[in-house]
Amino acid sequence: MTVEEILAKLEATFEQEGVRFESLGSEDTRLLVRARRTGPGTPVAFLVKALEGTLRRYHQSLREVELVEYDPGEGSATPEVPSQEFEKVLKHKASSNPLGLPEVPGLDLRGCDRAQAVTALEQAFKLWSRQGVERFKVRGLREDPVLRAVEKWRGFYEQAESTELESDGDTMRIVLKGARAGEFPEQPTLWFPARLMLMGSADGSR
Repeated sequence: MTVEEILAKLEATFEQEGVRFESLGSEDTRLLVRARRTGPGTPVAFLVKALEGTLRRYHQSLREVELVEYDPGEGSATPEVPSQEFEKVLKHKASSNPLGLPEVPGLDLRGCDRAQAVTALEQAFKLWSRQGVERFKVRGLREDPVLRAVEKWRGFYEQAESTELESDGDTMRIVLKGARAGEFPEQPTLWFPARLMLMGSADGSR
């Protein structure tokens, strides 16, 4: 697929997350992009990595996405001054947590079938654990396909030290093996839609 075809394929998903990407050409194996915030949603740094994953799957030579321009837009919930972690992504510098993830991110599996939920959970665990995440939440447990997917992931991969269902019966707290002692923070959870984890996977065309 060409860069234009890949961006067109993902356009609707990115629009739902309040971001629009534009290609500015390429250098070596890097795709250079401009991002414009069109509304509140998932952090741009995370969407850059989601785009990169899809690019690696469908493009023959491009392997990285470099965010060279960023427009926060007008009237969005994005701060005028990007965070320090976001600046590292914008300037293409190495970072231990280049996605600027919260301490406890959340994965929203509502509406997924069992296969999609398993794939999204696998991808979230792989991505987040590499960024040093030790705890995360999953929601959608009141839906049977999601519940069965989470149970399969827990039993097959055995990566969870402990799990706890919250009082709403829909949200599960997951503590990964090797996590340091600590409590789940009380601040609101930043939820990442499953569709972002399905980008570039066999189930990404849902």
